[in-house]
Amino acid sequence: MLRFANSRTLAALTSVLALAGCGKSGTPKGKVEVKQYIVVSAVDCADNTGLPFETCIDLLQTAIGAHDKAATTYPKIETCEKAEGADRCERIGEKSYRARLTAFQLTMSDKPTAVPLYAGKAATAGFRTSSNVEISADADTFIFTKSAADAAHLHISKKKS
Repeated sequence: MLRFANSRTLAALTSVLALAGCGKSGTPKGKVEVKQYIVVSAVDCADNTGLPFETCIDLLQTAIGAHDKAATTYPKIETCEKAEGADRCERIGEKSYRARLTAFQLTMSDKPTAVPLYAGKAATAGFRTSSNVEISADADTFIFTKSAADAAHLHISKKKS
C-alpha cells in the first residue's frame, strides 16, 4: 500500500484534483453551442456553416415554405412598395404582392433551423424577420457570410438612392 510522506502532499494533490474541474469550459457538457448565421443561398450555407449542401437545401426550403404561408400580402405593387420599400416586392398570383425574401437566419443547434429574412427597414445595413425584428450586419450575435453582408449593404444603398 502506498503511503504519502505527509499530510501536506495529500492536501496538495487533493487541491490540484479539485481545481482541475474549475474554470470556464466554454460549453457545458451535453450542450451544443448555438451559432446563428445569416446566409443568402444553400451554397452560401454549405460553404460557411459546415452543414452538408442537402441539409442546407432542406432548411431553406422549410424557410421558403414559412415565407409562402406567412408573408403579408398586398393587393397592389404600390401598396407593397409603400410598406416594404421600392424594389423590395414580388408578385404572387394575378393581383397580389409581398415582400421579397432576401436572406435566411440559420440557428445551429442540436436540430438546425432556418427562418426567412427580408430587407431591413432601419437606416443601417441588415435584414429583418417576419415579425419586424431588425438584424444589423454588425450584430455580434450573428455570423454574416460575405454574401449576406454584401446583400445587407446593397439594400441600404438602394434605400439611400
